[in-house]
Amino acid sequence: MAIQKSHLRKIIQLFFFALIALIVISHTLEESGVTIPLLSGASLHAVCPFGGVVTIYNLIVAGSFIPKIHGASFVLMIIVFATAILFGPVFCGWICPFGTFQEWIASLGKRLFKNQYGKIIPKRVDGMLRYLRYVVLLWVIIMTATSATLVFSAYDPYYALFNFWTGEVSITGFITLGIVLLLSLVVNRPFCKYACPYGALLGMTNWFRVFPVRRKAATCINCSKCDKACPMDIEVSKGERVNDHQCIACMECTSEAACPIENTVEVTGPKSTSKLSIRVSLIAVMVLVTMFGGIALSSAFGWWSTESSKVPRLIKEGVAAGEYDPTDIRGSYSFGDIEEAFGVPAELLAEAYGFDIALAETIKAKDIENLYLEVGTDSVRYLTALYSGLPFTVTDESILTDRALELLRDAGKLTEEQFAELNSKPLFALPNTKISEIPVEDHVEEVIIAGVLDIKGKHTIADVIEMGVSQELIEQALGQGVKQSDNLRDLCVELGVEFSDVKAEIQRLVDTL
Repeated sequence: MAIQKSHLRKIIQLFFFALIALIVISHTLEESGVTIPLLSGASLHAVCPFGGVVTIYNLIVAGSFIPKIHGASFVLMIIVFATAILFGPVFCGWICPFGTFQEWIASLGKRLFKNQYGKIIPKRVDGMLRYLRYVVLLWVIIMTATSATLVFSAYDPYYALFNFWTGEVSITGFITLGIVLLLSLVVNRPFCKYACPYGALLGMTNWFRVFPVRRKAATCINCSKCDKACPMDIEVSKGERVNDHQCIACMECTSEAACPIENTVEVTGPKSTSKLSIRVSLIAVMVLVTMFGGIALSSAFGWWSTESSKVPRLIKEGVAAGEYDPTDIRGSYSFGDIEEAFGVPAELLAEAYGFDIALAETIKAKDIENLYLEVGTDSVRYLTALYSGLPFTVTDESILTDRALELLRDAGKLTEEQFAELNSKPLFALPNTKISEIPVEDHVEEVIIAGVLDIKGKHTIADVIEMGVSQELIEQALGQGVKQSDNLRDLCVELGVEFSDVKAEIQRLVDTL
């Protein structure tokens, strides 16, 4: 029976690891037009409940999620907290694929180092290091709240593990993953113990969870098998109740899995006198039902969304401080997204670029680049800034269409003097016919794969220059000065912009030379 219970957790862990891997593969394939049924639209960010935590501040202050965060993340955060309040951090012990990955590496380490495994770091040092993850949690929450960007993604080994082949993982992410890999060979779940901010948050629920793990001293034979079974190296045999902040609710210490004496270590009711005993298999079923049932219920009510919210960053200085920054409009923004953020009517945008207004809500800024060589996303940014009266630095790429200029004047957004000045500058003349369907996406990545530019996130500015791209052009694409030693992906994370958009902008600028 004990072997069956142990296998039950391993089967569930393997299931979720495979599910996350499939979601990442599906997300990658979608860029090539291939979709996997049931997984369409999902991404690693969409299924990460910690994303819901780090966006709470922005949701309260600005009423929206930070970029890259999905409605699904917020729903999962609520579901995971609900299960944690009941049974503790079961997400960490049963679901988290990165925790599972560390356990797999640990199984190799235990074969290599045998009895020395887990004894490399002195016990006192290990005890102090276990509180480091609360420092990480505090840093992540503060930095994310103040910058409105996913600052931790540049260091996240979980993200690096499931995206190592994409070229979008920062060097710091690979370094963190490498450190965790090496430490996992000598220490149980090192990232979970010392650095995971989400584990730190969920670990607090061990202090008040409704159904804790208890040990009956009267029947305990002090064999310490419960201690040896714990992947977090908690001394279960030393107390009556397992309320250690590092417990991951894996239930490996229970009488069903490790303890040789029946009903000695078990999940019980909230009181020490409770006669209630909950079997591990029932907890496993409840975890699965809560996870998938919660997702199904939220889908039915329209709360489940795997599409990232299109929320531009805020202007931090000047008279427009606190307003959305039009320079942060990305190619993936639809005209509907722009209308919601800046108040520019989607119909006006559609007409400004020659589209039938029936398509207005669904047209994306990058669709313009698939139609015209002269105008693209920067033209949309410029038009948006003029309409909303927000500051904008005009570049050679900020070309308005002739129809856009007329629409701005007719909407009362330009004085006659402003109209005359802009009308004296180069404008793009729209064709006379209306575009009645969105063009097939001629994605820049496809051009790069074909051999024009093979830019990856791991490349430094010097690497891109070696491809024949001038530093001036790179700086124009990023909107700021750079050093040749800078890593491209890290710069994108720092600026809060999509790497794919910067890559596309570099390619577009090269194509126009």
